[in-house]
Amino acid sequence: MKNPFPKKNPNKPKGRKRNPSLPKRPTTPIKRFLSFIIKWTGITINVAIKCALLLPIPIFLLWYSYTVDRNGWFQGEQYEREIALAMLDGKPISNFEKMEEREITKLYAQNLSQPLKAISIGSSRVLQLTSSIAGTDSFFNAGMIGAEQPDVMSSYYLFDRADKIPEIVIFEVDPWIFSTAPDATTYRRVDWKMYNDFLYYGLGHDVEVTTEQENMNFWLSLTSPAFFQENLEYYIQNKETGMRPQIVKGDVYQQSNDVKMPDGSVLYPDSMRSATVEEVDNIALNAITNSFVNCEEFYQMDSNLIALFDEFVSYMQAKGSQVVLLLTPYHPVVYQKVLEQPERYSGFFQVETWLRQYALDHNLSLYGSYDPQAVGCTSEDFFDGWHVKGRGISKFFPGVSSLAPYSPPQDSSALHRLP
Repeated sequence: MKNPFPKKNPNKPKGRKRNPSLPKRPTTPIKRFLSFIIKWTGITINVAIKCALLLPIPIFLLWYSYTVDRNGWFQGEQYEREIALAMLDGKPISNFEKMEEREITKLYAQNLSQPLKAISIGSSRVLQLTSSIAGTDSFFNAGMIGAEQPDVMSSYYLFDRADKIPEIVIFEVDPWIFSTAPDATTYRRVDWKMYNDFLYYGLGHDVEVTTEQENMNFWLSLTSPAFFQENLEYYIQNKETGMRPQIVKGDVYQQSNDVKMPDGSVLYPDSMRSATVEEVDNIALNAITNSFVNCEEFYQMDSNLIALFDEFVSYMQAKGSQVVLLLTPYHPVVYQKVLEQPERYSGFFQVETWLRQYALDHNLSLYGSYDPQAVGCTSEDFFDGWHVKGRGISKFFPGVSSLAPYSPPQDSSALHRLP
């Protein structure tokens, strides 16, 4: 039987035979150290060259996401400053609906050379109020699309913070700012930092104030392939119509989209301005059939919002602004349909009566009505169910040079109809 553990041959050389063609290994510590440095330097250079060849790809991804910036995190302030300065220079802006209105208003106020004679605040229902209707060139319409109660208050605070307090504030009061119903509190556009700053510094409320600090998540998003894909899709979708607002080229009255005029008012496209009365009536009927915007489930004016409204008015007066309350009417079809549903819209019907009494008690000017009949507006004075034309506003607003404290009209037909 063969021995499973044979004896080792003592004459067999130990280890592998070294290839004589290879350089000899360093024999001293210094030589071994230098050899190590040279070896890893070569490896590092090799890796760096390969990385350099691939580096343009991530750099391009970062640059593209930063430049397109679909969320306005990186390019917004610089671009919006250019828009605000263009408006101050008397230039109309197209693609208005894509603006970040709060940022534009803030930069507009900051860059004013002196305070304005008058501003208007409110929702899109005041955006047809022009400097011509207001009766002064020193005017800016700071109304905002879809403005809710926090937006309206913040818009005035932007001028306060810029130390550009206007002499007169035309406060377009929408009924929904007194409602806590879900329809009136979507808060889709609210700048909570600005609003909390106003509550804290302006009204002295005990609220948490957001501090100014860089949100690193914004910058880290630049490294995300998903964010790059979102920006790529956004660019493809918007490259034909233009991704951002821009200075109007050509005839301002021949634009295919909304135009923000230098005074802050909005010029709707020709297709909207030239609609027939029958077309507008149908638009209004379809709108109210779906819902009464921001006024659904509005059964009672909220006491806390009433108190906040009073604080806000007092705050503007304390700052030195004369406050004028403006009620813009609804389309006749809309108001009639609402009249036919008094229980459903009981809160809405409380607002105008309360505002008239408030103006009387506080010696404020008040113009307009939610009821188009009370201010002599017909279907011809509307773009749709919610927005009255400038000529409609001119029927009940005399301009800032003819303001007077509110007094109840002697003619009952000049009062709003109630159910």
